[in-house]
Amino acid sequence: MSATRTLDRETSEPVVELLPQPAMRVVGPGRKERAYQLQIAELGRRAADLSGELGTTRRELEVARLVERGTDRLVGRLEERLERTEAQKARALVLVGGLQAELEATRERLAQAESRLRRLPAPRRGLLSRLLGR
Repeated sequence: MSATRTLDRETSEPVVELLPQPAMRVVGPGRKERAYQLQIAELGRRAADLSGELGTTRRELEVARLVERGTDRLVGRLEERLERTEAQKARALVLVGGLQAELEATRERLAQAESRLRRLPAPRRGLLSRLLGR
């Protein structure tokens, strides 16, 4: 737009007259703008790829967290079972020790009974066994 400058007589301000210009031709983005738009599009694609990878990573982390929690529970149950087994083993050892002591006492009583039996006189053969020859 071009204008001619004259002063207004009353206000002494410049008067601007607008003259029509031919319509501007819009060409589109230049080489730098196109490169910038391509760069923005590439960044958008990379962001989409990264968000997909991030979603996968989040899912993998969630699965790992669940596996770890399940493993902790399993290990806890196995440790409880091991503790119960150890307690049962200790009780069994005490029981075996008691049985062994009782067996020794029984063997001692048996040995005493056998020694008393040896001191007794041999039984006499009865009349019937003497008659039958046994």
